[in-house]
Amino acid sequence: KKRATYHPIMRTLQLSPSRQSAASANNNNNSATKRQKRRSVVVVRLSARAENDDDGMMMSTLPLIDIQFEGFNSPDIPASPGIYAIYNDKKELQYVGLSRKISASIKMHCFELPAECGFAKVLPMEEATKVDLQDGWKRWVMAHVSESGGSLPPGNTPKNGLWADRKKRGPSKPSLRLTNGMTPDMSFDALKPKIQEAIDEHKIVAFIKGTREEPECGYSHRVVNALNSLLLDFETVNVLDDKYNPNLLYVMKEFSDWPTIPQVYANKEFLGGHDIIVKMFEKGELKDAVK
Repeated sequence: KKRATYHPIMRTLQLSPSRQSAASANNNNNSATKRQKRRSVVVVRLSARAENDDDGMMMSTLPLIDIQFEGFNSPDIPASPGIYAIYNDKKELQYVGLSRKISASIKMHCFELPAECGFAKVLPMEEATKVDLQDGWKRWVMAHVSESGGSLPPGNTPKNGLWADRKKRGPSKPSLRLTNGMTPDMSFDALKPKIQEAIDEHKIVAFIKGTREEPECGYSHRVVNALNSLLLDFETVNVLDDKYNPNLLYVMKEFSDWPTIPQVYANKEFLGGHDIIVKMFEKGELKDAVK
């Protein structure tokens, strides 16, 4: 006897309308169940991955880096995007930050708040987006809140005046170059007219260590901050740039007969070094002096 066979499609066609509806609903339910199972597996996998990611991002698992006495120049502090935490010399958390350049941010904190900066923890995030950095920052802050019984790090409190109120920064501007970079060694006599030319052509020139965005010493940092705070238009010359300003660190001291860097010139005259500029700024005299 020949057994009857039915093609799935023909089977559906042979059903009554009511049975077709029931069968269709049953199939939909089965599909929905399968999709839900697949979603559950994906969610479990994602959750496990997130837990692993969280383990790698936890502040508690990262080493403390000593940033005192110019320790902020440590190779363990990268110039990459990421999140970081600053601790005082008692290893108490003071601030959690995020940055496009961790090394520059930590250096800036050390210049501005040396008494609060003893140690740091860093988590580089090379390919991080803004959202990634914000998420990582929130995790670190909330981890501290949980561990401390509900307290924010002092520097992250809403009314904090030390960490949150950053100094005014002027517009980004490249440093002046005294040469074309083709003469690696220049004598005082060769470099002197180049220095004088920069002073004569610009109203305010600050000869500093580093750049205005990244000063290489606290003295240069404070002078740049003073000029920025007054919203002055000024130029900088990096005395440590031996390619374009060869030997300038030493020549500059002889040129001005002043033993230290930074040095500020205004209206073609020597105005002063760090102590003089900062004192004039604090007394409210600096703006008038550079008019």
